[in-house]
Amino acid sequence: MVVGVVPGQHRKPATGRRLILPVAGGVAAVVVAIVWIVTRPSSAARDAAAIESPPPSAVGVHSSPAPAPPQARIAPALPAAVSDGPLLAKPARQYSVCPTELAGARPHVAQVGHLIGKTFAVADIGGAAGRGNDDHGAGLALDFMIADAAQGDAIADFVLADKDRLGVNYVIWQQRHNDGGGWSAMEDRGGSTANHYDHVHVSFDPYAAVNVIC
Repeated sequence: MVVGVVPGQHRKPATGRRLILPVAGGVAAVVVAIVWIVTRPSSAARDAAAIESPPPSAVGVHSSPAPAPPQARIAPALPAAVSDGPLLAKPARQYSVCPTELAGARPHVAQVGHLIGKTFAVADIGGAAGRGNDDHGAGLALDFMIADAAQGDAIADFVLADKDRLGVNYVIWQQRHNDGGGWSAMEDRGGSTANHYDHVHVSFDPYAAVNVIC
């Protein structure tokens, strides 16, 4: 049987539609890719943005300043006038040559007499007054009246320890005689004064050169 064709009706081929859809989809994909490439920021721009943007931890956080370290307290120094003033105000002790006059004794004997009297606080010193032709009368002997035996021992030891410089010939104390070679006993002359228990007797060399400081 022969099928007739209706005049004015044309059958469109079906393959044409199938080709248009894939082509249109491919064109759209290409356009989207081009737009993404154009609008995408470059790697350099991303790095710069990352550098300029503050770290998340620093945003919105207000840090308070660190407290200043404590300062060491320094004690004020005392003024020099307070600490040193009293010491500087004390006058220096003055020394001078011992006097050369004492109870009629010769000048060098008088000097030693003043030295011993000042050193051992002896106020009563006998010299030439009322004496005969012995060492006292010649101004070459002195008697140092003592308060106790300890004071007499100290005077005798002092004189004998430096007898040459003091120009001393010998010492008599407690009924003993010493010219520098040791003590020797003397005869009993009677009372304490005659036996030299209440004073120390010192005889001097007439030619001694003495110059002592008091």
